[in-house]
Amino acid sequence: MNITLLRGNLARDPELRQVNTSGKLTSVVNFTVAVSREYTKANGEKDKIASFINCEAWDTGAEIIGNSFKKGDPVMVEGSLRNESWEKDGQKHSTLKVRVNNFSKITKLNKPTKTTSEETSEEMAF
Repeated sequence: MNITLLRGNLARDPELRQVNTSGKLTSVVNFTVAVSREYTKANGEKDKIASFINCEAWDTGAEIIGNSFKKGDPVMVEGSLRNESWEKDGQKHSTLKVRVNNFSKITKLNKPTKTTSEETSEEMAF
């Protein structure tokens, strides 16, 4: 099973673009979610460490995120972890990212408000 659930804040504005897939333009958005974890040091002090997770959404979800979300927004993201590999200048590279299936913007009251293309509702799945 490959399920990833993140709750954090957008670390940068989403980057929405159009790509040609099989002769048809499709929307894709890339964004980064900052998540933090609290831990206790050996001396008993509490501290936090942040991780920055790259995410990618396609189609209608991409358009909603790209047009409605901005840096700093609290979000909940559900998707699957993907490994992408490529070669550039003879060097092999790879990265992990989350392919988004569901998402929601979290309100200040810590209640998720899931977004659709037309209005705010309970859930957005694609």
